[in-house]
Amino acid sequence: MTSSKTGRCEQAAPNQPPFLTAGDLTPEVLRAWEMGCRHFFRQKEVAEKAQVGRVAWNLQDLRIQDWYINDRDRLNALSFAEFMQEVRSCWLPSDWVAMVRQKMLASTQGEKPFHVWAAEIQSQNALLRGYPSHLSDEKLYYHLESHMHVDLFADYRLANIVAEKDLRKWIEKVRLLDEKRLRYAARQKEAIEAALRALNRQPLHASYVANVRSRDAKAAAEGKTRVRLPPLTKEERKLLQDNAGCFKCRQFFQNHTTPTCPNDFPEAKGYTTLTAADVESARTKKRANPTVVVVEDEPAAKRIRFVKEAIEPIVAPSAVLGNGSESGDEYVAHFSAPHFR
Repeated sequence: MTSSKTGRCEQAAPNQPPFLTAGDLTPEVLRAWEMGCRHFFRQKEVAEKAQVGRVAWNLQDLRIQDWYINDRDRLNALSFAEFMQEVRSCWLPSDWVAMVRQKMLASTQGEKPFHVWAAEIQSQNALLRGYPSHLSDEKLYYHLESHMHVDLFADYRLANIVAEKDLRKWIEKVRLLDEKRLRYAARQKEAIEAALRALNRQPLHASYVANVRSRDAKAAAEGKTRVRLPPLTKEERKLLQDNAGCFKCRQFFQNHTTPTCPNDFPEAKGYTTLTAADVESARTKKRANPTVVVVEDEPAAKRIRFVKEAIEPIVAPSAVLGNGSESGDEYVAHFSAPHFR
């Protein structure tokens, strides 16, 4: 059963031994407590044989204290380094070394400044000191080089930094190069944002403003308040699609499409929603003066002409184009005889 909190390392002053509060232990907390103890030993000149006994009681978790009491004589005889190995072996997860190693080796710079990311990698590597997974400066150098930001690596290849063999000096030189990259990226971002803000502030096109003003002025001169035509409902759209209707003039059984409609939009004032009754009314009117497609043989090719006949016309729902708004962006070629070949 694990504790509900994580232990903390607390030290009032360098000449006093640090405390490790009750709770679950992590590699980072144990490392901090170990370094605090070593600093205390140096300040107070504690003999190596007495070091474990001077600080072991400061492990305040009851579980750890019980573990220490049960094997106190053997543990006190250990060097402090050996004692810390015992503590890690007993009170850290059994796979903690593999977890720290995996986290460190899988880490990439990403969007972090290089020196911040490099410090994180070095701190994780410090947790592995004394274990085979601990990276030497040379291996740490190769890891940082191969996992830095791709844009930074492009600049890094052109600079004469690879010749620097001292890890800390190398990190400092790469830091300066990375800060130059970050400044350039920040200027680019500011320029893009400024361009977008300027674009959003641009006034409406002059011709559009003129058309709106002209329309409003005409309505005002006639003493009318402009009423906007309501958009097509789902039911109206289906009726028009199924009965060769036009989304612009909203009439049924038409020979034109929405982009080529020669008619105006319906008057918004007094407009009523289209129904099946309107379809039947339009069908009746169409029968009184119908058209039918007749194909005549000609020397060059078959042509289409329209003649008056007393039969119901053939309609094609696919001729209805548009999205039900007051304008359409699609262009559809005119229907002609070659479509029948």
